[in-house]
Amino acid sequence: MVIWKRKVYRVVIGSIFPGVYLITGSIFWPLLLVSFFLTLVLAMEYERWSHPQVWSYLLNRFSVFKKASQSLTGDTFFILACFFLVLFFPAEIAIAGLLFLTYGDAASALIGTYWGSTAIFPGKSLEGFLGSLAINTVLAGLIMGVLPVAPITLVSGALVASVVESLPLKMDDNLSVGLISSVIMGGIEFLQQLRS
Repeated sequence: MVIWKRKVYRVVIGSIFPGVYLITGSIFWPLLLVSFFLTLVLAMEYERWSHPQVWSYLLNRFSVFKKASQSLTGDTFFILACFFLVLFFPAEIAIAGLLFLTYGDAASALIGTYWGSTAIFPGKSLEGFLGSLAINTVLAGLIMGVLPVAPITLVSGALVASVVESLPLKMDDNLSVGLISSVIMGGIEFLQQLRS
C-alpha cells in the first residue's frame, strides 16, 4: 500500500462534504452525501466481517485501502466523524473540523512518513505534528476570510486538531481529531457569545 495514494483518496473524499456545505449553505446536501458514504462503508464493514474474501479482493485490487485490524477500518471512523460533524455542529464549526480532519491528517501522515525523524510517540513524529499544524493554521486563515468564526476559535481548533492527531490515543484519530477539535471550537464560540 502506498500512503500517498491513500491520503489523496482521503483528501478527495474528505473535501466533498465541506465543499458542498460551502456551496449550498445548507445542511441537507452534505448530510445526504455523508449518509450515502456512511452506508457504503458500513456495507463494506459488513462484507469484510461476513465474507473476508471480499475484503481480500478489495485490498489486492485497490491500493487506497489499508489492511484492516480487528476493529472498524480507518475509513469507517473517518466517515463516522464526518457524519457526526455535519449532523451535530453548526456549519462553520463543522466545516473547520472537516477540513482539519482531512488535510491535517494527510499532512501529518505524509510529512511524518517521508521526513519524520524525531519520534514523539510510537508512529508519531515532531515533523508530522508540525506539518499538520502548518496546514491547519493555513486552513484556519482561509476559513477566517470566508466564514464568520472568531480567529481564536479557528487557531485553537487548528492547534487542538494537530495535538490530537499526534497523541497516541486509544480512540482512532480518524474519529477523534475532527470531533475533539470541533467540541473545543464550539465551546470557545459559546463562551464568546456569553461574553457579548
